[in-house]
Amino acid sequence: MKLFNLSICLLLLILSCGSDPKPTVVYPTDSTKVEDDQKLVTDTTLVLAGELPIFFDSTDYLLFPIGPIRVYSRGDSKIYFGSGSSGDKSFAIGYLSGTTFTGNLDNVMLQHLDSVDFRPFTEQKLKMRSFKFLESIRKKTGSQIVLLEVTDRDTNGDGKLTDRDVESLYLSRLDGTSFTKVSIDFHELLDWKVLTVNRRLYFRTLEDTDKNGEFNRKDKIHYYFVKLDQPEFKAIEYNPLNEKNIL
Repeated sequence: MKLFNLSICLLLLILSCGSDPKPTVVYPTDSTKVEDDQKLVTDTTLVLAGELPIFFDSTDYLLFPIGPIRVYSRGDSKIYFGSGSSGDKSFAIGYLSGTTFTGNLDNVMLQHLDSVDFRPFTEQKLKMRSFKFLESIRKKTGSQIVLLEVTDRDTNGDGKLTDRDVESLYLSRLDGTSFTKVSIDFHELLDWKVLTVNRRLYFRTLEDTDKNGEFNRKDKIHYYFVKLDQPEFKAIEYNPLNEKNIL
């Protein structure tokens, strides 16, 4: 009986060691390595598809979200599932709510209203989790700005860009110019807010300060704002917890 119990304990120990969650961040050993050096695994069950065009009021461009659809075989037929699937067959790769499109996008193609030509939002290899047209800023300043939540790096080293990787924050003009990453590499995006009253974007990120590859309460929260009425998008760090500001 003791031998049996010992065997069970050893088995449980082995299983527990093998089921440790993979860290969110695996830091590169070569500090000179750039994002373009990433070797990503290609999923052959996916095919790219384009959504029907999106138009935001008082702008000059149509936006065509581009994302993957998974193809399955059932008998002699093929079944397609997109990010917005709700039934046996769906070519939807996301959904639009107000001025926010949410999905699993590889890119967004742009087309001027007076043109038949397309061009991509970016040439970077990434995943767009959502993008939002800042309508309140357009009404206030006339600037046509898009905010994007993006996975741009395989931070956990599994060869794929998924929601298990660190999420970053980008800003861009609606025409695709000034496509800018405003959050810091390896910082996990926590949340953001746009204030029309002072034309600023505020956001928070979490830094893995102990470099253990996981985000937890021991890590550091950073606070930033971006002036949306400026020609360039530049994140400025601030600290509301500064002891001088606390009575």
